[in-house]
Amino acid sequence: MAEIRRETQQHSGLNVNAILFALFKRKWTILLCAAVGIIAAAAFYFFCPPVYESQAKLLVRYVLERSAVDPIEGAKPSGTSSNDVDKVIGAEIAILTSWDLAVQVAQAIGPKRLLPSSGAAATETAAAGVVSSGLSAVSTKGSNIIFVSYKNQDPQIAPLVLQELLSRYFIKHLEVHRSAGAFDFVTQQTDQVRARLNQTEDTLKSLRDKTGIVSLKDGSDALTAEAAKTKEKLNDAEADLAQYKAVLKQTGEIKSKKWKAKSSASEKTPQSEKAQVAGIEAKVEILKARLRDIQQRIKQLSELGPQMEELERKRELDEANYKYFAASLEKARIDEALDPSKMPNISAVQRPSPPMLETKTRNKIALGLAGGGIALGIALVLLRGLVLNRTVGRPLELETQWHIPLMLSIPYSNARNGHLPLPPNGSPANARALATRPHHSKLAPWEAGHFIRPYCDAIRDRLGLYFELNHLTHKPKLVGIASFSEAAGASTLAAGLAASLSETNDGKVLLVDVNLGPEDVHQFFKGKPAYSLSAALKPKGAIASAADNLYLATVGSPNAGPAQLGLKKFFDMMPNLKASDFDYIIFDMPPLSQTSPTWGMAAFMDKLLLVVEAEKDNRELIKRGYGKLVAERDNVGVVVNKTRSYIPKWLDGGS
Repeated sequence: MAEIRRETQQHSGLNVNAILFALFKRKWTILLCAAVGIIAAAAFYFFCPPVYESQAKLLVRYVLERSAVDPIEGAKPSGTSSNDVDKVIGAEIAILTSWDLAVQVAQAIGPKRLLPSSGAAATETAAAGVVSSGLSAVSTKGSNIIFVSYKNQDPQIAPLVLQELLSRYFIKHLEVHRSAGAFDFVTQQTDQVRARLNQTEDTLKSLRDKTGIVSLKDGSDALTAEAAKTKEKLNDAEADLAQYKAVLKQTGEIKSKKWKAKSSASEKTPQSEKAQVAGIEAKVEILKARLRDIQQRIKQLSELGPQMEELERKRELDEANYKYFAASLEKARIDEALDPSKMPNISAVQRPSPPMLETKTRNKIALGLAGGGIALGIALVLLRGLVLNRTVGRPLELETQWHIPLMLSIPYSNARNGHLPLPPNGSPANARALATRPHHSKLAPWEAGHFIRPYCDAIRDRLGLYFELNHLTHKPKLVGIASFSEAAGASTLAAGLAASLSETNDGKVLLVDVNLGPEDVHQFFKGKPAYSLSAALKPKGAIASAADNLYLATVGSPNAGPAQLGLKKFFDMMPNLKASDFDYIIFDMPPLSQTSPTWGMAAFMDKLLLVVEAEKDNRELIKRGYGKLVAERDNVGVVVNKTRSYIPKWLDGGS
């Protein structure tokens, strides 16, 4: 987990440093874009005509919805919650900024006055566009205050347009929140509902007269109760009648015999009982007749009940509609008489103010142009440095992104600090890199005062440690130096490293130039010649040293091709290389191209140094080339040359 955390931190630092590197590397691009932006901002600021602004404020307490079809509650104030307030204010802002209102204002003021530069060609549509473009209506969330402003180059037009806008806004507000022709419509609807209600009540009254009940439910309940009561009385009367008839039948004969022996006064008793039976029979008949009448009324009520229920429901609906339209009629009468300038729910907290010079917008645009120039410069630099650029800009990239171990990085140098840039590898200047003319004031790379020498000494020490750790004690030790491109500085590094090794008194050092073809044109230190490699490798060859323990040889011939013959000669001379009396042989090799002999020679080296030219060599090419070389033999060290540090030291987190 710690390793993962460290790797993440490295990548994060790399990203930050990569951005800073790209920004500081092309800081002049940013400064140029910033200068262009500042010039554009200054031009806009000084040449843009001044704008005058008039401001007003409206207080919207609530909105009265005046409609012929809305319920009565629509007249109550709305906007009780913050959401409702925002909806109401949003609707009023939409009315204020509507195109219809802008056209009305343009018609009232006149197109020629709003567009003086157009003259007779000014149209109402163009004038309305001027009104709409300069108008602003805003409100903060949850507030019922609307800030209205209008901007124009003419200080007299600004308050005039705003005043006309507010005056026509109140009228437009009433038009939006009430129906046109509401009074006539509601009057007609009220009359129709009243006529239907009267007709329903007349029909219902005739049915009530026919059934003899006022309320259908109450009448039905009363008839049911009366039928039950009559039935009960009838049952009681029939029971009494049956009882009297039974008694009369059983006792009739006995009583009749006794009655015959009695006087005429006692003969009245049977006659009395018969009369009582007859009375009960009459009562039973009456109760039956009454019960039939009640049942007939119940039947009639059941037949007319649905019709009466429908009429009662219709009457209730007509009554509700009548009440609604009566109230709406009252609202319509109020709307007809309402003065737009005296609306109680909306008032002007601040009337249009005198025109004031408005500089906020101009300042914002000017700052935007200046900031846009800087942002454009930064964007271009980052695009080029982080996206389009595929070269290695900083040595740290090799280690953090491609996991390629770095031996050393050499800073860029030029004539300003007394040092020449490292010469091209294989170019005509390569020969002069190994020679110093008497009249030339610059130092050769093997001289102690040359800027490359400290770096060559550091490489020498690291090579010695590498040979020691890997138990490489044989002689000679072969060290190859190659690059990925021309002018990367491999030749200078090879000459400096050879000179540095020769000063240690550890043995003889042979510097072999594999790049040059002709054998007789190569000069060395103080005019001493460079020998061919075959001559240099002869046992006990009588070749002159260029300096103490330092010798120079070349590979190739005047008729040789651009590497094939030199490589063949190199392979043929391998036995002689191993048998030579040199302690170190430094090979200045051609760049790594597809046909370069370096690929074949690298496998024979004890150590191969790859010179990467910063800000020139493609990182993918380096990754593939390094991977191919390491796959054959893990003896490759990487030196990044001509590195530049654009980031200030106090800000640089490591490059």
